Amino acid sequence: FVSMASHQLRSPLTSIRGYASMILEGSFGKVPKKAEEAVQRIADSSASMAASVEDYLNVSRIEAGNMKYELVDFNLKEEAEKVVNDKRREAVRKGLLLTYKSQVKHHGIVNADVGKVRQILHNLINNALKYTPQGSIEVFVHDDPKTKLLHVDIIDTGVGMTPNDLEKLFNKFERAEGAATVNTTGTGLGLFIARKMATDMGGDITATSPGPHHGSTFTLTMPLQM
Repeated sequence: FVSMASHQLRSPLTSIRGYASMILEGSFGKVPKKAEEAVQRIADSSASMAASVEDYLNVSRIEAGNMKYELVDFNLKEEAEKVVNDKRREAVRKGLLLTYKSQVKHHGIVNADVGKVRQILHNLINNALKYTPQGSIEVFVHDDPKTKLLHVDIIDTGVGMTPNDLEKLFNKFERAEGAATVNTTGTGLGLFIARKMATDMGGDITATSPGPHHGSTFTLTMPLQM
C-alpha cells in the first residue's frame, strides 16, 4: 500500500515542483517580490514532501528486501566535494558557512553504489542544514591506512543531541528531542534509511555530539579499495 500510494503521489509533486521552479526562473514573466516568497515556500514544501515520499518508498523497498545496489569503484573524495558544491547555494540562502576539506593519503576509491552514496551524503548534509540555525557545517574527508577505511565527517554547530538521542537516532520514526522545534517536517526515516544503505554496502554511519546546543558530527565510513 505504501509503495502504491507513494508512486501515485510522485507525479503531482513533480509537476508542482516543476511549475514552481519555472515561475521563480521567470518563465511566465516577472514575479512580484511578495509572490516570489510565496512561490519559494511552495517549492520548498513540495521538495520536502517529495523527500518524505522517497523515504517511505525506500523503507518499503528495505522491508520487502527489494533495495538494489549497483556496486562500482569510484572516488568518494570527489563525489563528496560535488555534493558539497550542490548544497552550497542552499547553505548561503540560510546564512550558513558550508566548507569542504580533505586529508586523504590514498586515492579515496571505494566500491559502492554511487547514487546511493550521494543520497546518503545529501541526507546527512541536509540534516546539518536543517538543524543548524546559525554557524557552520564542515565536510571533512579523511582515510586511515591502517584500517583501510575512508571517513566523511559532517560537522555542524547546530542544536546537538543528548546521549538518549544518540542511542535511538537510527531507529525508524525517531528524532532528537529538540528536533521538532527547529524542523517540523522530518519523518524520522532518513537516518534509518541512510545507515541501512551504508551497512548494506559494507560501511556504516555513526553520530556523536558533546550535548544540546553544541553541534553534532555524523560520519559515513566506507572500506577503501585503493
